[in-house]
Amino acid sequence: MNLDPTATPAQRADLDAVRLDFPGYWIEVEPMPGRRRYIARRIQPGPGPHTLITSDLAELRAQLDPAQQPTASPGQDAIHG
Repeated sequence: MNLDPTATPAQRADLDAVRLDFPGYWIEVEPMPGRRRYIARRIQPGPGPHTLITSDLAELRAQLDPAQQPTASPGQDAIHG
């Protein structure tokens, strides 16, 4: 688990909350000049993405949460709509 020395206590708490909410993923932060990059890797077999990379922790949470994923209409696939 990478620690970001520039993260605020609130940012660390948000990251800890995401980690607790998604125990099937190894979630780490990679500090970049002027920003952070969050990386989630699935550690258990099952549905969901294998790896996600984003600079937005809210986006990471939304992508990992199946309840927030759009569903396809009948006759449409989720990728091409």
